[in-house]
Amino acid sequence: MFQNLYNYLESESKSMPYYQFYKINYTAAIRIICSGLMILCLMFDKTYAQKPIGRFLTDSVELGRPFDYALSYYHSPSAEIFFPDTTYNFYPFEMVRRNYFTTSTNNNQSLDSVVYTLVTFDISKTQKFSLPVYVLGKRDCTAVFASLDSVFLKEMIKTSTDSLMLKTDTKLMPLQQQVNYPKILGYLLGVLGVLGIIYAFFGKWIERQYRLFIFGRKHKDFVNTYRKVLKGTLDSGNIGKALVMWKEHLEWLERRPYTSYTSKEIINRLPSESLEESLRDVDTAIYGGILSTHMPVAMNVLLDKAVELYRKRREEMAFNS
Repeated sequence: MFQNLYNYLESESKSMPYYQFYKINYTAAIRIICSGLMILCLMFDKTYAQKPIGRFLTDSVELGRPFDYALSYYHSPSAEIFFPDTTYNFYPFEMVRRNYFTTSTNNNQSLDSVVYTLVTFDISKTQKFSLPVYVLGKRDCTAVFASLDSVFLKEMIKTSTDSLMLKTDTKLMPLQQQVNYPKILGYLLGVLGVLGIIYAFFGKWIERQYRLFIFGRKHKDFVNTYRKVLKGTLDSGNIGKALVMWKEHLEWLERRPYTSYTSKEIINRLPSESLEESLRDVDTAIYGGILSTHMPVAMNVLLDKAVELYRKRREEMAFNS
């Protein structure tokens, strides 16, 4: 339209005097400006002047109970609009959810609607509220607010709070004790964590000390039992019992079959003159029935040899661990 008018004015300017063309050109320019302003006003009225319609779907609400607020907006089908989402501040309310409706277009006019489910914890008797609709422009969005709507808060306690009295003699209701399993589980996990850390740093040392403790405890039990036998009557029966006990202990210390060894084989394994004489006296007492006056000394020599082997074995265990 503007291009055709420009071509017309250009052709007329060639066929008329300058002052006539200037007059006509000035009048046409005014008309063009006025027409443009009218078109812009119509466009602005069509796009932006229409206010959203926002209202509560109930007249009164209760504290903490959800209620609905409907927001609708008529606009041009080519316009892009946006409704407030969860990032919007709905004070004095809080949004629970929202429900959008499909755009409806009729007679070159579109309708978009959304219902917000809100909840309030404000104790004000009258609460006013308004939501905007954002219309997308060339550079930014323009917020168009709906008219304010109000809702009333229902009073659940009719009596004045100043006249209420607290009961001073209220019977307590006994409650059954319950086991706090999560707390117990937390303690157990904490203890296991501490034990795990201790074992990670001192595990080998603890295992070594435990093995040495068990090793020493068994040797101590042998020594106590052996001495009890020596405190009794040193006859062939008790001497034989002590010899078997001694061989079993040596077998446990050195992992060798001492119980099947003869005295000569033991001397070959553990060469010692005092041990050889003591074993000879023991064999004489067991198999010949002849008790030497040196029998207590001989039995103590066997015990000393067992203690010697125990100490040697303990040092090896401590060094190898």
